Amino acid sequence: MSHKVMYIREPVLGTIRLSPLQEELLKTVEVQRLSFIHQLGTTFQSYPGAHCMRLAHALGVSHLAGRIAEHLSDRCPEEYNDSTRETRDLVEAAGLLHDIGHTPWSHTLEPLYLELTGGDHMDLVADMITGRKVMPVRGAGKISEILTNHGILPGDVADLITSRYKKKEFAQQMIFGEVDADMLDYLQRDFHFTGVAFGHIEVDRIVSTMAVKEGKLVFLEKGLNAIRDFLLARLQMYSSVYLHKKTRIVDKMLLSATRKSVIEMNEIQDFMFMTDDEVLSFLEKDSGDSWVREMAWRVKYRQGLFTQVFRIDAVTTSENDNHFLNTLRNQNSTPKRAAELLTEQLSKKAGVDPGYILVDLPIEAVKVSEERFEKLDINFLNERGHLVPLEEIDPPFAKYLSNARPNRSLLTVASAPEYRDKVQAACKAIFENAAAPLFSHE
Repeated sequence: MSHKVMYIREPVLGTIRLSPLQEELLKTVEVQRLSFIHQLGTTFQSYPGAHCMRLAHALGVSHLAGRIAEHLSDRCPEEYNDSTRETRDLVEAAGLLHDIGHTPWSHTLEPLYLELTGGDHMDLVADMITGRKVMPVRGAGKISEILTNHGILPGDVADLITSRYKKKEFAQQMIFGEVDADMLDYLQRDFHFTGVAFGHIEVDRIVSTMAVKEGKLVFLEKGLNAIRDFLLARLQMYSSVYLHKKTRIVDKMLLSATRKSVIEMNEIQDFMFMTDDEVLSFLEKDSGDSWVREMAWRVKYRQGLFTQVFRIDAVTTSENDNHFLNTLRNQNSTPKRAAELLTEQLSKKAGVDPGYILVDLPIEAVKVSEERFEKLDINFLNERGHLVPLEEIDPPFAKYLSNARPNRSLLTVASAPEYRDKVQAACKAIFENAAAPLFSHE
């Protein structure tokens, strides 16, 4: 009896045809959990349509990785060297599985996993794929066996996802590289569900200009404009969506409440395997702390969300601003401790409980995003068969990207709206006091 082919209708990529391997992996509980994890965390508080779930993204990455593999197999058969479809199965599996270790609310609560284990969600993914860690849900733990039955080494998939795969460099670049299946999917998807209209990505054009040269994923020179549009779209999404001020504030509210429940009170075990609603509902209804319940209520029902009262802009930073930031940094070496210290100072000055003041120094988020713009290891294959880096083929554009700063804020202070005036006055007093030494000689 022949196998019935499974098709999925997808709003961003159209109709997707699944291979038997993709279909089996899709049916695992680990992958299905992604149906209940928001792709963009709490971004729907700013963009009401941003309710896409991570499962759709995982399917998209797997599909695009397969498309890229098929194209490269046809265009560069000798360099690609995959007559048995092994590499295609490998990258499709990695695409579908790369997010199974995401914490609830995606990147919002990932810092808690780092605090608890010292690793990130990619490390957890690798452990789940290889069977070193099994999700505490009935039916979990079958992924390693499925991969093995299809002739795929679980360790190879884990290495691809953690960027440690050494057997074929171009395969690693297809999953996590400068222009990869992951970004090609999430940028399109996030444009679609947030409704923003300032970015355009020609996925078909980008894929059609991919090639393999000297073992690396490169692009034909005629694909330059499509790559430029892709890189600009990525910059705009970081600036306007991923680092949006309201999203950052809501993220920090939810993170603070969850940290108190998970780490300080030890109320939730294995929180990283829960779904978004499981965590938020527990915080709002069952936490033993009234402040945690209140914060979760504010987030869940958009009641009394914190508002920005003070900000140091990343683009128009003054000498006073820099001195204030340096004073904070010099008091303690970590951004987390610096934020805690300023929160304590503001609480004392304003006479407001520190639980209703939020200080965001988005240094780590900015560092991650800016590294993506500074690393421009993108190479083009010219008509003479020579590799030319982006910096040489388009120096002004490469310079613009390396100087671009997607973050809009270096410091944000927010508070519960009922304490806005008190916290704002405290910010002004503390800021002026820190900046005073600049004028002490006058």
